[in-house]
Amino acid sequence: MYLRSILTLVLLALTTTTPLACSSVDKLHREVLRHDAPKQDSDPISGEWDVTFHVHNTTTPAIFKLKLEADKVTGTAYSDHTGPGTVRDGSWVNNKLSFTLDFKKHESIAITGALKDGKLVGEFSTEGFTEKWEAKKK
Repeated sequence: MYLRSILTLVLLALTTTTPLACSSVDKLHREVLRHDAPKQDSDPISGEWDVTFHVHNTTTPAIFKLKLEADKVTGTAYSDHTGPGTVRDGSWVNNKLSFTLDFKKHESIAITGALKDGKLVGEFSTEGFTEKWEAKKK
């Protein structure tokens, strides 16, 4: 009888504490995974972008291929007007984009912008003038 009482108490203790322990482990596991999972918008810059430069009442299409690492932006650009170019001194800080595009056959282009409504929008300066640009991610 004594052994039976002890076994009953042990089983009772196990059946009441095991679910609580499992629940606590599950909650902790979910909390850890939630912090480690990358946020959906943690890198809104990396990728290929269809760019439109607004130049003296006309538009010029281009392509940016950008990569974000921490707050540093690297990448390339191409348009029929400029040819291929590379990103220099690129940064993404406080949701503001800034870089210079260098080309072999065209003057450098200074780019500034920000993400607005899913698009990159901003200004660029080259050849003595400043105009607007925008880009949509492919």
